[in-house]
Amino acid sequence: MQSLVATRSTRAASTGQPARRTPALVAAARTLPHRGATACSAHGTNSAPTFATAAASAAAAAVASLLIVAAPAMAVSGGGGISTALSGMDLSGKDLRGASYTKVVMRNTNFSGANLTGVSLFRAIAVGANFSGADLSNADLTSGDFEDADFRNAILAGAYADGANFFPGVKIEGSDWTDVQLRKDLQAKMCKIASGTNPVTGADTKESLGC
Repeated sequence: MQSLVATRSTRAASTGQPARRTPALVAAARTLPHRGATACSAHGTNSAPTFATAAASAAAAAVASLLIVAAPAMAVSGGGGISTALSGMDLSGKDLRGASYTKVVMRNTNFSGANLTGVSLFRAIAVGANFSGADLSNADLTSGDFEDADFRNAILAGAYADGANFFPGVKIEGSDWTDVQLRKDLQAKMCKIASGTNPVTGADTKESLGC
């Protein structure tokens, strides 16, 4: 086709007449590749992967930003543990044996009747928490704040309470403190309010405190 167009053009130049746009010539011209189209095609071929890569990167960034969801409030913990704020939650009757609540804020949390055997309440903020009827045998209450907490009928046999604060407001009627080591001043305060017998172990509260 290109030779046909060239021949027509050569003949026109030799005769001094403009080349006639015959149907055959027009059809042949339409079949020739357009330089601009070729360039665009080549440019598109080279830039397509770049555009696709950029689009994929933008999409990935958008998805990543959507995956950053708001986490529940956490208490700062330097010693391990769940460290999730538990204030006001109802965990009554739950089996929580061996759980770690190190430095957890649990104000007014309901643990009544829960199995808390061997749990760590190290430096926990349990002001006003309800531990009535709970089993805290061998639990670690070291340096915890248990002001106004309810330990009535709870079992704390073998628990660690070094540095723990229970006053003012702690309730201990019917609780069992067998083998719990308490500071002398704290023990004296406990003995002043101790009364009752634990319904599970049968231990006398005063006797379990060594009063």
